[in-house]
Amino acid sequence: MMTGKTKFDYFIPLSMTPKTLNHTEGENSMSAVSKSVRSALILALGLGATGQVLAHGESIRGGGAGSINTMGAAILEDTAFGFRWDQRNYTTFTDQQMVDFRVQGEDVHQHEREDAYFFSFGFPVTEDLDINLLFQYNNFQGFKDNGDEYAINCFDQNGDGTVDNPSTSCVSPTKKSPGFGDTLITGRYRFYNDGTHQVASVFGLIIPTGNIRNRTDHGEIIGTHNQPGGGGTAYQMGFAYTGHLSEKIAMDADVIWRFYEQGAKQFRPGNSYQVDMAVSYGHHGKFTPTLELNGIFAQKDIENDEVKKNSGGDTVYLSPGLSYHINKNQSVYANFWKPIYQDLGGISNDEAWRFSIGWGYGFSSH
Repeated sequence: MMTGKTKFDYFIPLSMTPKTLNHTEGENSMSAVSKSVRSALILALGLGATGQVLAHGESIRGGGAGSINTMGAAILEDTAFGFRWDQRNYTTFTDQQMVDFRVQGEDVHQHEREDAYFFSFGFPVTEDLDINLLFQYNNFQGFKDNGDEYAINCFDQNGDGTVDNPSTSCVSPTKKSPGFGDTLITGRYRFYNDGTHQVASVFGLIIPTGNIRNRTDHGEIIGTHNQPGGGGTAYQMGFAYTGHLSEKIAMDADVIWRFYEQGAKQFRPGNSYQVDMAVSYGHHGKFTPTLELNGIFAQKDIENDEVKKNSGGDTVYLSPGLSYHINKNQSVYANFWKPIYQDLGGISNDEAWRFSIGWGYGFSSH
């Protein structure tokens, strides 16, 4: 029962853009304008994400800033907020393939596209601690299911548990599943900073504030894996790094683990972890190009105490991006994710590609 790719739902919290670390004479010359731009980028919205997204997932994984999805260890210096739109597109099975899967006893669902809209808000607590809040609205579109109640009754008209009507008309369609998603709270504590390299611990909590009551076009409650929210609490922990490879080249990296509690309808997404690395060039200029590697690795989901074989899996993305600094407080950015490796569990749809577009604003007290 899978719809997309690695079920890495809601994985990444707000990521941070590279910031100047070195307080030597050369770095100290950075202007107040550059600091303000940095503040705006640091919290531009992000899934997140990514965020797993197999169903209601990468929604929260959406979160990067300034075209960067990697979190990084640079702590916010000022309050900042942002908006971001992520879109994911999948390869899909034909109706006949969905029928063939049902004949083989495979319960499979899929959707064509996911749109996630994020609002982020972040603020420093101390010089080495910040908090970020991520709110989201999700819309999953183009569903087809061969295993909901409508499809099962249509395939098995004799009620004997066999497929006696292998018709493509039995594949259950649903146009969309929109609604508010869960809320992600992320904190980072920087415990190392030598002026060139920074390392921070990451901790986070997903609060089940999202919609879990959407119905199919035939009136059934959609499976939790395809609802805008998950209905359960999740926790994350990890580490993030930010440093300079040279005066113009900055690097961010992170490794983050996510652990899920059972959510709606006795569904629990598989625990997962991700590894990200981003390199940015000329991060004090008007334009900042970025290149990332993002890896998401997820265990299989569990529903009604049963491991779902058509779930979980591993995906690695190559993600180029570009930021433009409008002025000292604002920036816009875009990036493009392309899977370069996918090893998904069971019968699953590969992710074809995704993109992110965002805007960030940072208040500056400098």
